[in-house]
Amino acid sequence: MRSYAREVAFCKIYTYLMTGVDDANFSQFDQTKLDEDDVKFATELVSGVVSQKEELDKIISEFSRSFKLSRIYRPDLAALEMALYEMINMDTPRPVVINEAVSIVKKYSTDKSVSYVNGILAAYLRSLK
Repeated sequence: MRSYAREVAFCKIYTYLMTGVDDANFSQFDQTKLDEDDVKFATELVSGVVSQKEELDKIISEFSRSFKLSRIYRPDLAALEMALYEMINMDTPRPVVINEAVSIVKKYSTDKSVSYVNGILAAYLRSLK
């Protein structure tokens, strides 16, 4: 399931933000919900965010006028980086990426974070048109 694979990738990206350790081991997650394609997808999200972090953070800084990057709540930053990476580098429809990121933020962050993350991703999407 792609949604669960995104959630797994989000957890790994968040861990990377907090520890600086890039760990692609997904064994601690429910393996009945992850097939081979899901693991490949999650691995690409994590490694892509890690390798393009600087570029992704520049985009987030550009669209986050109210907060400097250092002040963004870490779960929100992880969700934004992951969503932007997927929007830029993968074929997933962009509205789907935004909806998935918002769902993750609803689960792992604050109520205010939902509109913040949605607003940044929507503004980025508008800038592409």
